[in-house]
Amino acid sequence: MPRFEASALRGYCVSVLTASGVERSCAEAVADALIDAELTGVSTHGVSRLAVYMQRMDAGVMSRENNIRIVRESTSTLVVDAGNSLGAAAAKFAMERCIAKAKETGCCFASVHSSNHFGTAAYYTRLAAAQDMIGFACTNLKGKIAPFGSAEPYMGTNPISVAAPSDDLPVVLDMAPSVVALGKLILAQKLGKSIPEGWALDKDGRPTTDPAAGRAGSLVPIGGAKGSGLAIMVDVLCGILSGGLYGPHLHDLYVMDEPQGVSHFLGAIDIAHFIEPAAFKSALSAMSREIKALKKADGVEEIFLPGERSGRKAEENAANGIEVPQPVYEELLELGKPYGLSL
Repeated sequence: MPRFEASALRGYCVSVLTASGVERSCAEAVADALIDAELTGVSTHGVSRLAVYMQRMDAGVMSRENNIRIVRESTSTLVVDAGNSLGAAAAKFAMERCIAKAKETGCCFASVHSSNHFGTAAYYTRLAAAQDMIGFACTNLKGKIAPFGSAEPYMGTNPISVAAPSDDLPVVLDMAPSVVALGKLILAQKLGKSIPEGWALDKDGRPTTDPAAGRAGSLVPIGGAKGSGLAIMVDVLCGILSGGLYGPHLHDLYVMDEPQGVSHFLGAIDIAHFIEPAAFKSALSAMSREIKALKKADGVEEIFLPGERSGRKAEENAANGIEVPQPVYEELLELGKPYGLSL
């Protein structure tokens, strides 16, 4: 597979987006989110998503303009109307405002409505962790998970992330309430690969190893009722609290008929308002060491903290470059051709 330095891949994404008419700050926010996903090994949410973003803008169902604005605000809250702008730009705007306000008030949370796909939730929570804060982020998506006891999908694969700083890598939870994120099915279909049984059900509710059949059906929630309940509560925080859409009322990223209408909920908690950040990070580092030193289960070589493997992967990819699968590389080249750009 071709391999690229992160800065080169980011620059190409920014160039393609701006050449197509995307406002530069929005283009840079999207590129940062895509490259962060690639660095941390979440390639399902990386540069392979650039094509569908371009398709949605070309189809007129996502705006190239920066329409992001605050419509309601208090000392510790924000309501942001994304105006159908690129999701990463809207989410980064909201998190940066939360971080700034949390320095004054101790915490701030923002709801964002009328938005679009924003990449990985962990990207935004790590922005807070880098400022000695605890970050929180979640988003809703078009219904792909069947509520516990139901045979048809209703909630999306609504991801949730929490990040906290330590003396080493931040501890970062980033998870979907389904066994796998929908992006893994999308990438498997793009690469012509099958998926493991247990990831998805077809439209008739039967287990399938065909990613296309799984996308037409539903994804399996983690822990049965627990994963189902988590997906519902993310929809409450994102869709209902923001006054936006939820569940099946949202629109599919890959169907070029309507704006997605997704919502996000993000927040930052300033550790300094509770405890000295150095003491917090030292204690979390000590906790991490204790967990990693526990007796290992059979067949386990190392115990990992949440986000540890992705953090190590980011360091490795930053040093050695990012591998891009050949089909994705060719897709990227096609996106640049109309503007005379090459990667």
